[in-house]
Amino acid sequence: MRKWRSKPTKYISTRPIFKEEYPNLIGAMIEDGLTATITAEGIKWYHGDYKVSKRVVCDVWNITESQMKKINQYIYSHDPFVGEDNG
Repeated sequence: MRKWRSKPTKYISTRPIFKEEYPNLIGAMIEDGLTATITAEGIKWYHGDYKVSKRVVCDVWNITESQMKKINQYIYSHDPFVGEDNG
């Protein structure tokens, strides 16, 4: 699991990802070499030149499916990976 939060992530229930935390998460992903590209088929994830599944991204970054849906919406509306070398 990658560390991108300053507060503990272990709670009785899943800790939400707040909108103001998205830039920190995306920045940490970019720093780690993870990028996302918006395509006609949806968002495609890459680590370097290798395509990775959304499930792997969730597992590595400790993100639930519900949280990933919100992150996808953030990516669609802000496209924070534009300008990054995303394959």
